[in-house]
Amino acid sequence: MSVYLERYAFEALKIEEPTNPETGLIVVIPVYNEPNLLPALESLYRCKLPHTDVEVIIVLNEAESCEKNILVQNNVTFTQTQDWIQAHKKSGLQFFLSRVKLPNKHAGVGLARKAGMDEAVRRFDRANNQKGIILCYDADCTCSTNYLSEVVEAFDQLELGGASIYFEHPTDLLKPNEQVAIVQYELHLRYYVNALRQAGYPYAYHTIGSSMAVRSDVYQKAGGMNKRKAGEDFHFLHKIIPYGNYGEINKATVYPSARISDRVPFGTGKAMGAWKEQNMKVFNSYDPQIFDLLKLLLKQVPKHYKATYEKAVYELPKLIIQYLEHENYEKELKRINRQSISLISFIHKWFLWFNGLRALHFVHFMRDNAYPSLPVAKAASRLYHLKTENPKELLEFYRNKDRAFKSSRIDLKNLYSLFQ
Repeated sequence: MSVYLERYAFEALKIEEPTNPETGLIVVIPVYNEPNLLPALESLYRCKLPHTDVEVIIVLNEAESCEKNILVQNNVTFTQTQDWIQAHKKSGLQFFLSRVKLPNKHAGVGLARKAGMDEAVRRFDRANNQKGIILCYDADCTCSTNYLSEVVEAFDQLELGGASIYFEHPTDLLKPNEQVAIVQYELHLRYYVNALRQAGYPYAYHTIGSSMAVRSDVYQKAGGMNKRKAGEDFHFLHKIIPYGNYGEINKATVYPSARISDRVPFGTGKAMGAWKEQNMKVFNSYDPQIFDLLKLLLKQVPKHYKATYEKAVYELPKLIIQYLEHENYEKELKRINRQSISLISFIHKWFLWFNGLRALHFVHFMRDNAYPSLPVAKAASRLYHLKTENPKELLEFYRNKDRAFKSSRIDLKNLYSLFQ
């Protein structure tokens, strides 16, 4: 048994079947108060299977003292899912259902996802497979039929340690006002990642919990999934990405639900709910000028190697210096330089400090102190100097941009090459 399983893993789930040694991919689905799980399972069942066997772990979860209506719904879901599994047997694909009581203090999607991912690690460990792929999916998602096979193929061909998978929110069944909302919300998500890429930020990836994957050994090295009740995906992936060999899989698609939800305090469901409750007409996003400032900072990073704080910030605009002071950069720069034996080492450690959360802090600092938010369509149009501000047209442009994004893995060598 690995050190991670001994010290940090959630308790073993009640799955009696031993792991098939041929299993190379395990899908984990946290399920909570979900009346419509079966379409998600049907979508996986219809997938073309990869050259390796696939397991699906369904983590039906509730807090120890959950409300009665949630308990009733989970009871219905449990029975329906058991019946569905019995009726859907397929060689190379197994579904396992486990019901879990979570401690009230930590109950939520983070801990539920962790319980399932830790169980995937445990099952791979029993099969002596530390390179098995753990694939995260959600109870309200569907996927393209090449989803499972494409994930395995991309991990094998690119020797990935982790990956973000292409996603699109379906709009067909939404009311017109809801369509307007989800188009703008998804446009915001894509605009932000593209703006980071335009600025030269190397770890600019979508961090959607239902469309991410990681190898078991990398998952363990990073300390596993966190217990956050929301934003667990963002924080988890920004621990995984710097380990290297991270990429994107853009030939398969996950379709997350665009419905209103109160399950978590932010994310798609919450954004859709806020749109309706506040009678919103537009979603706001970040001014592109913020990312021009970020680009200025990132271009200077190699010059900070072996530099004093005064020399490092000398050529930077006052606004960036104010941000760095806010982040106690003088102390951090000394620490990073002290721990770096080369420029490559310095750049790697600098981006461990300036991780995805700190990049977001930079953007918010600039928004709050200099560049107020703009309607997302205006911001998205300006980033690439487009002639249209039509949200649907812009979303299609950004989707195509993301589909075409080169799925090269990020590692130390090409991180360094970005600054040559």
